[in-house]
Amino acid sequence: MQKTSAAVGGIAVVIPSYNRKHLILDSLESVANQTLLPDKVFLVDDGSSDGTQQVVEEWKQSRAPGFDLVYIYQSNAGPGAARNRGIQEAAGYNWVALLDSDDVWHPEHLYRLVEAILEHPDAVAASNELEERHYAEDGSLLSSRAYLFSPELVSGRIVGPAAFRFIGPLTQATMIRRDILLAAGGFDHRLKYAEDKLLFIIVSTMGRWCRIPGYPVVYRNFVRNTGKQQTGAKQLSDRPHQNSRLAYARLLDEGIGHLAKSDERYHRGVDWALWKAWYRAGRHLEMTGHFKWAAGYYLKAARYRPFSKAIARCYLARLKCLWSRAGT
Repeated sequence: MQKTSAAVGGIAVVIPSYNRKHLILDSLESVANQTLLPDKVFLVDDGSSDGTQQVVEEWKQSRAPGFDLVYIYQSNAGPGAARNRGIQEAAGYNWVALLDSDDVWHPEHLYRLVEAILEHPDAVAASNELEERHYAEDGSLLSSRAYLFSPELVSGRIVGPAAFRFIGPLTQATMIRRDILLAAGGFDHRLKYAEDKLLFIIVSTMGRWCRIPGYPVVYRNFVRNTGKQQTGAKQLSDRPHQNSRLAYARLLDEGIGHLAKSDERYHRGVDWALWKAWYRAGRHLEMTGHFKWAAGYYLKAARYRPFSKAIARCYLARLKCLWSRAGT
């Protein structure tokens, strides 16, 4: 029996885009080439000034894809806000599939996600694997590598935040129940770092997350040559910076801190996720010379794992703080 999106209550695709007219049609083509088509695609243009709308409208007229394509323009507010806009617009569809405007789905992507969801009716999300490809500015392929999921994921179906111990599901390879996205608060648009990881860890505490091996999504990373070295081109998200890293730890604690002592199966690893968030924030503060603050963050990490290296780093940060004061 052929599967359709109706089998899971309807699928909407959300694609945020910013000045990607040279790439967006590849992404849209990958959706149009799905063996299981979505019901609707929401392309949220986050303030582009490169003529994205014109190329999309021309593609829509000439291609006549087998789904309803809705183009939404908004003032630039970042990828999290753009995705949230699409999620809000997707009322009436049970599932939201996420895709970035420079990435490409395998033709079996949605079919495989639906297959896993039907196999596990309690699923709140599903993800395919991902392959990262690096391209030169002229479009030639430089290198590729597979993203390997955490060992907790490889065993089959994900249970809890422990699945994010190494590399968890990535945005462009993932489909999530819309009611779960809304209950989790969507993407926090204030973060410039890990807004997707924050949401995904919260979602992982709410039910089963299916991981499907094979049929990887292509994550395209374009590299510019500066003459001295090759550097990654700006992606939808900025590189991590201190304020967002600190905010991530705080927001994650607010979101799932109350689950740290829970024995529920989907809450496995909450203590680890919180420990890691606070610890990494402390390390960042320590490396930037904010030793007093770093000590405080290490203490917060130790609340979740008392017998960890966080305590040793806390004492070391305090000593560094004393040494820095003595040297002034």
